[in-house]
Amino acid sequence: MVASIALFVCACVPQTVAFQEAPMLAERVGKGELPPVEDRLPPEPVVVEPVRSIGKYGGTWRRLYAEPGDTCLDHRLGYESLVRWDRSGKNVIPGLAKSWDVLDGGRRYVFHLHPGIKWSDGQPFTSEDLRFYYDEVYSNTDLWPIFLSFLKSGGKPAEVSAPDPHTLEFRFAAPYGIFLEFLAYEGHRMVRPKHYLQKFLPKFVEKEELDRRVKDMGFLGWTEMFSAMVINPERNPNLPMLNSFLIKTPPPAGRILAERNPYYWKVDPEGNQLPYIDGISYIAVQDYEILTMKAIGGAVDFQARGINSNNYPLFMQYHKRNKFRVLADPKPGSVVLIFNQYSNDPEIRPILQDRRFRIAMSAAVDREELIFLMCSDLAVPSSGIASPYDPYWLPEFDQNYLEYNPDLANRLLDDVGLKRGRNGIRRLPNGKAFRQVLNAQPGDPSVGTLPEFWELLIDYFREVGLDFQLKILSPEAAHRQVGTGAYDFWGWGSMGLHWIAFPGGYVPHSGYSYFGPRYGLYVTSDGKDRNGIKPPPEFQRLLDWYRELRGVVGDDERKLDLGHRILRQWSEECYMIGICRQQALMIVSDRFKNVPDQIIHDWRIKCPGYIGIEQFYIDEEAR
Repeated sequence: MVASIALFVCACVPQTVAFQEAPMLAERVGKGELPPVEDRLPPEPVVVEPVRSIGKYGGTWRRLYAEPGDTCLDHRLGYESLVRWDRSGKNVIPGLAKSWDVLDGGRRYVFHLHPGIKWSDGQPFTSEDLRFYYDEVYSNTDLWPIFLSFLKSGGKPAEVSAPDPHTLEFRFAAPYGIFLEFLAYEGHRMVRPKHYLQKFLPKFVEKEELDRRVKDMGFLGWTEMFSAMVINPERNPNLPMLNSFLIKTPPPAGRILAERNPYYWKVDPEGNQLPYIDGISYIAVQDYEILTMKAIGGAVDFQARGINSNNYPLFMQYHKRNKFRVLADPKPGSVVLIFNQYSNDPEIRPILQDRRFRIAMSAAVDREELIFLMCSDLAVPSSGIASPYDPYWLPEFDQNYLEYNPDLANRLLDDVGLKRGRNGIRRLPNGKAFRQVLNAQPGDPSVGTLPEFWELLIDYFREVGLDFQLKILSPEAAHRQVGTGAYDFWGWGSMGLHWIAFPGGYVPHSGYSYFGPRYGLYVTSDGKDRNGIKPPPEFQRLLDWYRELRGVVGDDERKLDLGHRILRQWSEECYMIGICRQQALMIVSDRFKNVPDQIIHDWRIKCPGYIGIEQFYIDEEAR
């Protein structure tokens, strides 16, 4: 018998069918480098139903990368968790766990793992690996100073136990109705091997030996070494994993290489061990503009990362000649401008907290013109509140304050007390000119929010007397700046879906809540962080609704009501102004098979991992 995953795999492989493997692995078996395929697979391997057809073995998946994060081998292309999203991107289904029980009114979650799964080095994977990571890494304040909120309920961390090799139990202090959704989003990060982790933790290694390893590997301390060797597996070829592809040549390199996992624990309905493809090759490019041009020339097999949707006409012009398809995401991403509701600057803080000011800025934007000039007809005006694919979204959330109305904008800015000076630039109540910085993060480069996009937006604001300077931040700099709250206006383009799996976007839930990071710091530290600020009543109300929603088990109507309240307040109060929803593009070469016609390009559901990249295959005859 073979275990099955609803909505993702078929029922079973007949017992009369012998397991098959890729020729490159069969060759290694013949040389004595690997055990036979039936000894590498679990007794009941998980069966993946291909999107269209049984595949062929062989070939290299061609991709491009402009920065190391583009490899995505630990999440988007390495998505293996206890539970996962199905191919609709909306339902939680089994993953490493074949089933689970929700007990004690949502306070206990007991997961039953598939037996016999092996790490990529052939060592057995058990529940003890997950228990160990929780207790020795997530609970280690040297590695995680602030405990992860998704593993807390009732204000307390979960208690995790592994009563036997195939059972993992989470015990929470309070009911946790959306734990499965969080686990489908975040759970892959704790899938790490105990037998390897112990080499890098002071509790399990003599100090002299650990110090020697740190020095030999060129790190400043053991925590830096641990993060590089374990938390970031894309840089460590020696870290055993459960993913379908394993890094072999890590970044930075002119060509990053990944190879199939010989111990991968899934097969197709005919008993062929997955993945079909031999490996992935990432060719380095200087920037995303060059990446796009190479993609237009037919240099990629399947890629959305970095494919700028503003270049849609160019892709359509060359797709037949260079033998690729252009797929548009059915779920557009959002481009928004977020207002920091607790600015570090006491002069601008009350302005940002004034709803009239936020509405005025929204009314100043000519979205129709901006979309026509910048978005290749792949965008529509939008408030940016969640997404139509989000179960908590309602159409009414996308209708407020979208009309271009500079007269309204000017009148509201006058009412706020921002009077124009002789040069036309408005002045703060203290008499200083309104000259601010608009920080813009590249975000998902697929959304196409180039500097020119933000410059045009700044032009609209200047027409109503608000003077902005654009500051484009690197991903690393953006991450640091959000954590300190040292900004007032934040431009962002992102492919969003289930906001409930990333609540910090709408609730002061963490230090990376863009609209109020200092509120989030207060919440995550229980008021102990000296940089934290207690949320005022309007944001505490959001937090209360969200906490209640987290605790609801099984009552979908109650969850929807609470989710609607949170998003409705955002829509009405205009804590951010949405510019547009823009579709992302995916390039698929004619030789690349088993790709659905519609793909939700969303990092929260680990696209394209949620589709099952192990069932992609290459057919050279199709070109």
